Amino acid sequence: MFLQNSHERMPRRLWPAIIAFGLLSGGVAGAQDVSTDGSLVRMGVRVDAKPFAWQDPASGSFLGFLVDLCTDAATRAGYPFEQVPITAVERIEVLKGARPDIDVLCDPTTITLGRMRAFAALEPPGSVAFSPIVFVANGTYMTRTDRKGASETPEDPVACLAPPASSVADASAATPAAGAAVEAAPLKYLRAGYVVGTTIGPVIASAIRAKGLLLAPNERVCPVEMPDHVTGVAAFCGGDLDYYFGDADIIEAYVADARSQGLPCEVEARPRPISYEPYALVIGGRKPEFRDAFVTALYEVFHHGTADDRFEGHFEGRRMAPFLETLFRINRIPAGVAPVTADGPEAGEGGDMVDLDAEVSPTLSGMVPDKEEVFTED
Repeated sequence: MFLQNSHERMPRRLWPAIIAFGLLSGGVAGAQDVSTDGSLVRMGVRVDAKPFAWQDPASGSFLGFLVDLCTDAATRAGYPFEQVPITAVERIEVLKGARPDIDVLCDPTTITLGRMRAFAALEPPGSVAFSPIVFVANGTYMTRTDRKGASETPEDPVACLAPPASSVADASAATPAAGAAVEAAPLKYLRAGYVVGTTIGPVIASAIRAKGLLLAPNERVCPVEMPDHVTGVAAFCGGDLDYYFGDADIIEAYVADARSQGLPCEVEARPRPISYEPYALVIGGRKPEFRDAFVTALYEVFHHGTADDRFEGHFEGRRMAPFLETLFRINRIPAGVAPVTADGPEAGEGGDMVDLDAEVSPTLSGMVPDKEEVFTED
């Protein structure tokens, strides 16, 4: 499954102590000396996006796969850091460039062309930027086995989405023969929850247009913004929502939490993925030198196999599907070469180089997946 570099990896039994030390001290020194000139970076951590980033309510610690990537990269870059909680609503302000105090956002943010254009239009230029893609996920939805919908007209019925005309035509073809009495079914409104500020909102309309949701002609889907996944999944499991949309790993994690707390949650089998969600970290522009160092260190985290170890730790018992494994292998770029130092024996002789690679780089042959859609598998 992975290309193992076990000689470069830290034993997993040591992770908890190291992570705890990093959280308490604001980072641990990596290969570079930790800066002492006021270069402390502020790391915004999403509090409700398990298993990628969340805050443990009991200890207050920040946990998750992306949190580990952030702390690993900041440590390798030689920057001390402090971590601050970021809610889904506060995250919107970060993406608007309205939180210049946040140097890096540890959050499963989907990189899109629209967001990249919005970042480029911000003033001052370079206010925020995306890191390389660090994970790929599936957008999907859950629906209740006992969904009933509501017959009462919602406050904003215009916002509710109807099935495409072709679906209505298909259903009409199955109605009684011409001349038979047909009573129109009353409209039924189905509530579909999703977290505010995410890319999933527009996906709901796309899923309906593509017939990703099996709707009767009289059914309408009404999108409902939720403040966070904890609230959204609780509303779904409690029967206040008929659908819940989100990234598959995240909503499955919160459904499991709800069930562990005794909340019944009758969910139909998860449908096929309805969207592709490539995650990237968002890096602020307050410290341009940090951005460059952080991106380089992030690639080192993949190069040395640390990202693979983090995956194993947070997705225990699951394996990478080919698309995700391909991404990790692409990010495991070779160490490359560097110019000989000025006082070296070959200095000044037209760009002589020293090979920094201590291992054979993985080839890309035979690693392209064939018709694989799910990015983590049980």
